[in-house]
Amino acid sequence: MRIPVFAPGRKPQALDAFERPMVLVHFPCNSERDHNGTVRSASNGYRSLLQSLRPVACGLWLALSIGCQLTDHTDKDPNAITTESLTIPASGYAPLDSNAVAKLSFDSTTMHFGKVAQGTQVEKIFSFTNVGESNLIITDVRGTCGCTVGKDWPRTPVQPGAKGTITIRFDSEGRSGLQEKTITVTGNTQPPTTVLLLKGDVVALPGATLVE
Repeated sequence: MRIPVFAPGRKPQALDAFERPMVLVHFPCNSERDHNGTVRSASNGYRSLLQSLRPVACGLWLALSIGCQLTDHTDKDPNAITTESLTIPASGYAPLDSNAVAKLSFDSTTMHFGKVAQGTQVEKIFSFTNVGESNLIITDVRGTCGCTVGKDWPRTPVQPGAKGTITIRFDSEGRSGLQEKTITVTGNTQPPTTVLLLKGDVVALPGATLVE
């Protein structure tokens, strides 16, 4: 078996694979040959690659810097809600003293906004007191549809005996007739949810488009 072997500066030779050692020619991985067979350095290509990766490296550095700032809680708000603000029973099967947890007591859970023209935005304020023995944390105020939303409520713990308010907004656009909208207030209370009711009458103009 005859094997052709090519070596720099030599003419091709035919070697016997069983009688003569095979000559291997190694070219550096960071070089290439031109049409004359001259080895040419590829450092320019690596330099171009590094320059193209520079914006990516800068972007990663910026993202890491912002992430460190977001997770830095050394200057956090002392009134912010944290896990220390919650009172959690030791076991879900242990007896629970309902007086030892937060408890919502509203002046009234139902409010009437009377009769309004269609398209009017109504805002009503529900007042409450934390009559429990633990800090009250309201986690969500949600209406049954998009026309009724919780606009404002305490975002910090309400201490035992302290008062607060929840503002509800109702958008009567596309509504007509008697309206009864419920709003669910969720918190670390006993019971965990309280339902508020907003009622009123919407008068539609002739030819107005109504919501199904």
